[in-house]
Amino acid sequence: MAVRIFLGVGICFGSFQAPWQALPVLIDSKIAADDGIPLTEKQMVLAQTAVYVGWFGGSFLLHPLMQRLDMRQLLVLMAGTMVLLSVGTVTLPYIQVLSLTMLCMVRLLHGICLNIQGLQIVHITNTFPSRGSQLCCVTNGLYSAVAAMMSLICGSLTLETDWRLEALLWFGLPMSIGLLLAFPDLWSILKSLPSALTSKVTVVTSLEDGGKKQGVSLPREMHKDLVNLAVCFAATVYAYYGLSYSAHSLSSNPYGTSILLHGSDVVAYILASNTQWDRNRSQFGGFLLCGICLIACAAGASQPLFVLTMAMVARMSLSVVFVTIYIALAELFPEWCQKIALPVCEIFGRAGGCLSPWCGSLPCHRSLPLFGLACLVAARATSKLPNTARKNI
Repeated sequence: MAVRIFLGVGICFGSFQAPWQALPVLIDSKIAADDGIPLTEKQMVLAQTAVYVGWFGGSFLLHPLMQRLDMRQLLVLMAGTMVLLSVGTVTLPYIQVLSLTMLCMVRLLHGICLNIQGLQIVHITNTFPSRGSQLCCVTNGLYSAVAAMMSLICGSLTLETDWRLEALLWFGLPMSIGLLLAFPDLWSILKSLPSALTSKVTVVTSLEDGGKKQGVSLPREMHKDLVNLAVCFAATVYAYYGLSYSAHSLSSNPYGTSILLHGSDVVAYILASNTQWDRNRSQFGGFLLCGICLIACAAGASQPLFVLTMAMVARMSLSVVFVTIYIALAELFPEWCQKIALPVCEIFGRAGGCLSPWCGSLPCHRSLPLFGLACLVAARATSKLPNTARKNI
């Protein structure tokens, strides 16, 4: 059963998040060229924006959903919705009068469901507390490998293939397999969703004498921990995706630069998956190294090779931090606290991500120090986090 959970949730839901985040960029030119869909490439940009709007808005929906559903129910709800969206993506835009509206609606829901990323990482960590960090590294490493493989296939083997077949295969197939693999009781979970969604919200905030005490917020002792961890989420997402958007300014060959950055991710995850680390030290060191490397790029802006090397080292550090922040969330906050902590951290992370495209469009001697400064602030926030969960909460 443990293997099924890792393969279904970790690999199918986690590693195959890559198509949901990157495939629209690869197939939108085909959609715009489809005679059955009266959309221009400029309108497709609007549809792409809807994904990010939904991703940010969906982080606000996590809190009410997590108050009503347990983690397994929420994963099934989001993954099931994504399977339906894979079908909607290839059918609804063909409604001629409402093509743009339908595509934007599908992409908005698409973005909302991308918040499954944090849920699957926390679920894996909760399920495998002693091996969570290594398994999350494997998941994220395969994510980068899937992203590279998908780009290669879409640009060669399936370049002339109907975009609808690509969308169904990359979007729908992994999620369907993951649902069937990880949840043998899938039907009973689906039947429990309507009553769970309409049930009265009960928020648990502490445990006393083996019983549960109801309330509306986290214990006061955890407030500062949540703020500091949320800062780490914002800085990580801001700098990580900011480096991706900076590919065009890092070298004259943005495609080659992008491959190098994703390759750095894979190397970092392989090394981290074989290492037993101290979470706080690893996270602090990752932020500190990343900050120093990126700020140093301002001084060496006239040396492209130096800047690219520093960016790759920084990206490797951020790849490790991308795992530790979720491990920290799972370790510092009991499962009943995660219903509040995870949505807050995701909101901060998505807010940081909203700044990435704009900052990434700046010249690298301006953008990289900004990302580095954010990482130094996050290093300071990490130093204030406890290394283990607080007791008697």
